Amino acid sequence: MADVVVIAGVGETIGEATARQLHGEGYNVGLFARRASFIQELAADLGEGAVAVPTDVTDTEAVKTGTERIQAELGQIGAVILNATGGGGRPINDASVERLRSIFDVRVAGSLACVQAALPDLRDTDGTVVFSGTTYAEGAVSKQIEWGAVAPAARGLATSLDAALNQVQVTYVSIGTSVTPDGTTTGARQSLDASELASLYSNLIKRDQAVTREIDVFLRGWHLMSQDRKTQIDDRKPSWRSCFYTTILLWVELIPKLTPKWEWG
Repeated sequence: MADVVVIAGVGETIGEATARQLHGEGYNVGLFARRASFIQELAADLGEGAVAVPTDVTDTEAVKTGTERIQAELGQIGAVILNATGGGGRPINDASVERLRSIFDVRVAGSLACVQAALPDLRDTDGTVVFSGTTYAEGAVSKQIEWGAVAPAARGLATSLDAALNQVQVTYVSIGTSVTPDGTTTGARQSLDASELASLYSNLIKRDQAVTREIDVFLRGWHLMSQDRKTQIDDRKPSWRSCFYTTILLWVELIPKLTPKWEWG
C-alpha cells in the first residue's frame, strides 16, 4: 500500500495521537478537520510529510478538493481513517431531529464522501479504511438517542463497504470506553489513552494479507462488564410471578421422577 494516510476528523484525542503515531513511523498524513488552527499547528509541529486541509466532511465538494490537494502534495492515498463524530446524543426530552441529522451527515454521509474521494487510490494500493466506531452501535442507548440511532448506521456503512470493496480492508473499531489525549493521566484510570488506539490503527494499516472486519476495544479490567450487553440491559430483580411460574415448572419436572412407579402383575 501507499504511505499516505488521510485522517478525517482530527481532534485532541484519537485524531492527533494517530497522526503523531503514523507520521513518526514514516507515513505522510493528510489532516481533515473543521478547526483550521488546530490541524495547522499540528501539521507544523509534525513537519514535512504532514498537510493540514481545513475540511467539513459534510461538504462533498470540499472533501474532493481536500483529497486532491493531499494527493498532489503527498502522493497516492493508501488508508483513510474516519474519526469525525459530530458530537454526542441527548436524552429523549432534549433530543432533536436536527441534531440527529447533523450527526448522521458527519458520521455516515461524511464517511462515505471521504471513502469515495479516495476510492481509486484505495483500490490501486489494496488500502485500508478504519472507522472509529462505538459499542453504541449495538443494543439500546437510552441516554443518547441521536447517537444511538446514527451509530448502527455507521457500522452498517462499514459492513457494506467491506462487502463492496474486495481488496480494500474496511475495519469498524467498536470502542467501549472513553478516550483521553495521549499522555493524559486519570486518577482512577477509567479511560483509554489515545495512543493505544493509534497503535491499533497503525497495525491495521500495515497489514499486507490478513484483514479484520470488526474489532472491540475496551479498557483492561473493564471489558468483562460489556461482554453480555443483553444481560446488562435486562438485569433486574425477578418478579414474584416469574418466581412462582418457575417453581411450578420445576415441580412438574421433578414429581414424576420422585414418585415410585407401580408395576401391576
